[in-house]
Amino acid sequence: MPIHTQDYRHWEGTFIRQKYRRWWVIAKAELKLLAQRKIVRLIVAIPPIIYVLTYGILIYIHNILPEQLSTFITIDNGFFQKFLFSLSTFPTAPLIALVVIFGGSGLISNDLKHNVLSLYLSKPISWMDYLIGKFIVIGVLLVCMTLIPGLLLYLEHVLLTDTPFFKKYFWVPFSIILYSAIIIVTTGLLMLLFSSLTKNSMYAIIGFSSVWFGLPVIHAILSEILSTSKVALVSIWANIDRLGRALFGMESGYDVHWFWTILILSAVSSFCIFILRQRIRAVEIVK
Repeated sequence: MPIHTQDYRHWEGTFIRQKYRRWWVIAKAELKLLAQRKIVRLIVAIPPIIYVLTYGILIYIHNILPEQLSTFITIDNGFFQKFLFSLSTFPTAPLIALVVIFGGSGLISNDLKHNVLSLYLSKPISWMDYLIGKFIVIGVLLVCMTLIPGLLLYLEHVLLTDTPFFKKYFWVPFSIILYSAIIIVTTGLLMLLFSSLTKNSMYAIIGFSSVWFGLPVIHAILSEILSTSKVALVSIWANIDRLGRALFGMESGYDVHWFWTILILSAVSSFCIFILRQRIRAVEIVK
């Protein structure tokens, strides 16, 4: 009588590829790691919370005591643009850098340091899945600082003020969404670029800071020497600010058309993606 073994049976099911799960697994793992670091939680969370509460209190005071403080606090389209990205009063550029640096400087550099990147790519994960997963981490942090608070502040003012404000500025939420996306994409890709160029997260921080804080210094020097605002194109801050003024219907303040800022920011983002692809693919090809 023949003996039939049951050592192996061929699986006859259908494999369903759910691509979103690939990058989401990476993003979820990185967010858990960040949440476990107390110093990161404090540095990334507390300053933005204080900043958002400050603007929320200003809106509340403006609506409670409008006559006394109407000359000091103006709630209009420019108020929300300055909340998202301001170069004066309450500058947000350093806060954005703080969140991006502590949340994203080690995302790729630590993987390169510990040879984890090759382990990722040995799985059915493409370089794009890996990049999206890492970018989502920075995106989540910046969304909690820009998009969500911006929409909540707008909603707060709409609920506290009269209906004419909503009729006049009903389009502001769309500007908040688009402007937040521009800030997140530009800063997130720039941080990931420098994180991919080194195995030491400190060098990634230095590289990002040199561009993020160094170019505005060069812009200020050139503005004094040449006495023109056209040199704003060399500064990422100025490009983001110029585009924000256009999105929120404000006066330009620069002798540069917003179309050029779109080209520059698009070129910066495309360059970052190109270099990131080369760095990640270099490991994927060798495997």
